[in-house]
Amino acid sequence: MMWDEPPDRLSNSGYIQMYQAQRPDTFVKKLPSRRWAERSSRASSSSPSIPTFITEKEFAEHYTAAAFAGHHDLTCETSVTLWWGALGARDGASAQRVFTQFRKHLNEWMYERHLPTVYFFGHENSQRIGLHTHLALYLCLSTHTRSPQRDEFRRWAMEWPERNGYGSCPRAIRVTGPAKRTRWLHWHHFHYQVKGYDPQAIVRRAYNSPFGTDVLLGELIAWPWQDPGVVTMMPRLGSCLNLGPARREIGIPKHCDELRNPPQPKRPVVPRVMSLGEQLRCLRQPEAPRPPFISRYEDGWRDVRWLYPREFNTRVTKLSYEPEPPRRPPPSDDFMLEIELI
Repeated sequence: MMWDEPPDRLSNSGYIQMYQAQRPDTFVKKLPSRRWAERSSRASSSSPSIPTFITEKEFAEHYTAAAFAGHHDLTCETSVTLWWGALGARDGASAQRVFTQFRKHLNEWMYERHLPTVYFFGHENSQRIGLHTHLALYLCLSTHTRSPQRDEFRRWAMEWPERNGYGSCPRAIRVTGPAKRTRWLHWHHFHYQVKGYDPQAIVRRAYNSPFGTDVLLGELIAWPWQDPGVVTMMPRLGSCLNLGPARREIGIPKHCDELRNPPQPKRPVVPRVMSLGEQLRCLRQPEAPRPPFISRYEDGWRDVRWLYPREFNTRVTKLSYEPEPPRRPPPSDDFMLEIELI
């Protein structure tokens, strides 16, 4: 107004959207967060202890596990938050013991319901509630109707502390998630677990980038950065054995190629007669081995348009990602020569 110039019509969000359109390969925009101001003030304040940042190597392993589950359509929409202080675990060692016990019972619960064991998790230590864990779980939700195993699991998880001698802890374990299948929540939970990343980690140098700038680890993560605190639970990020390197080398998670059969007694009293179908399966030639699973991040991709599904990217960047219409090639010289001769 002093220099008689028109006011800037672009707000802060307008500039972010403009930069996002210029860099569609990264997440300039971030997912909305309810405590952004609180995290910003904490990030700028000096902390006496060094936070346990998520390194690029830990991010790569966690992404590969999540991508392995998504590749086989085992999307983890259900989120479980475990507050270790409410369960009486005051340090990392005691919280690690309780978490091991919880995972053991979780594996048994999924085995009894013939569900493949698929989940991944991350630990954090916030100033508000202290040490806690976020776990994303696959429950085989239905696409059109409400899945009964979702409500059954929520009751089982909420009653787990009282069944195991920790008393009534209504706030210790929180289960959230949709009643129907929502695939994009799989990557939403992944980005929420890795929001304590190293803000200075570089995943691609400027001389290898098509835009001529360094690609930071935070530019591949859709959640705003948050101070993770000091985390002593190991591993910092993890997943079930079904998503680990051994199963990725085979190419498919366990019990996902066929339905899981109920457990049989080790020593049957009466020998069971094999049916005709079982005899034919024994005579069938063994299938060819599957190729090992290699994620796109391990293959060298550093573009969010390739690392994550389009459905999730459009929710973050608000870009359409519509392909450009094919341009018609210019007419050949021979064709123009024929026109001139005619």
